[in-house]
Amino acid sequence: MNKKSTSILLFAAAFLLALVLPVMPSLLKSTDFYGMTIDEPGEPILGYQPPKDGLAVVFFGYRQCGTVCPVQLVNLIDLNQRLNGSDVEFLFVTLDPENDTQEALQQTMEGLGAAFRSHRPENHRAAQKLASAYNDVAVKNGNTPNNLIAHSARLHVVTPDFRRRLVYTTPDLNLELVEQDLRRLLKENNSESAI
Repeated sequence: MNKKSTSILLFAAAFLLALVLPVMPSLLKSTDFYGMTIDEPGEPILGYQPPKDGLAVVFFGYRQCGTVCPVQLVNLIDLNQRLNGSDVEFLFVTLDPENDTQEALQQTMEGLGAAFRSHRPENHRAAQKLASAYNDVAVKNGNTPNNLIAHSARLHVVTPDFRRRLVYTTPDLNLELVEQDLRRLLKENNSESAI
């Protein structure tokens, strides 16, 4: 193996390690949750406040995404129906604020239901920074407005103080188990706040 190949392999290994380190403790501890449990502060999202005694499910995506976003949004619609009446909101954070106008986002969220909210960072770089604060990824492929954005399909469950508690890393979800996780976390949070 030559020096260049070795360097590339080492860089790839370091990159993968950097992605896994923030969630390593939750991977190692055993819980009864279906989602990946974490307990760390998340970045507050300017202009949005999760329900006072509830949870927010944060999803980073964009309206023109033709891959994971439509699947994950269908999951969120299903979860909203399952959790009807619960203090759970769904926050869609656009990774493409240059193309996703506030009006278009608002219209989309209204079409999804009363529990759906949106957040539009001032530009793609700000969206990347916010996604990164949630250990998420957002990389624009090219420099033109219509370029695709490579991103994960993670769902981040946060408490009213933006504490990250659960992460779902794929759109291929067992929604019954996700519902159970969210109901259990709601119950735990309400028990803690009653003390």
